[in-house]
Amino acid sequence: MSPNFFILISCSAFVFIFVKKIWPSLLEQLDLHIKSIQDELSEKEKRVTEYEKLKFLYQERLQHLHQEIAGQKRITEEKLNFLKSKLIAELDLQYEHRQKSFQKTVQRLQLQQRKSLQNRCVEGILYRIDEEIKKNPSFNDQYMVSLLKVI
Repeated sequence: MSPNFFILISCSAFVFIFVKKIWPSLLEQLDLHIKSIQDELSEKEKRVTEYEKLKFLYQERLQHLHQEIAGQKRITEEKLNFLKSKLIAELDLQYEHRQKSFQKTVQRLQLQQRKSLQNRCVEGILYRIDEEIKKNPSFNDQYMVSLLKVI
């Protein structure tokens, strides 16, 4: 018997044992590994779809919030403009009132100064007349008669 025959028989025996004993367990291990990879993939796909749903939901909420913020901003600007115009009107009224009050005060002070000046002038005149009377006590004098009429 030749060595090639023994090599052929040993290779045939190896292939037979490999196909009967090792190949099925190897296929089983590969099938389990493929199944675990498929399970992981399906789980990741579920997570991706859930993520996309949540993303869509949050985008809708965000868009709704942006619209609500824009509405609140518009309302606030309208209120601000209204209050601004109202404040300007009130300030104008106060300015006019204070201007009138200031003018009345100025007129009153001018009138008081005028009266005070007139009083001082009259007092000065009366004081001079009184001095003239004291200097010249003659009642027959024409000047004195006219001064007494003025008093």
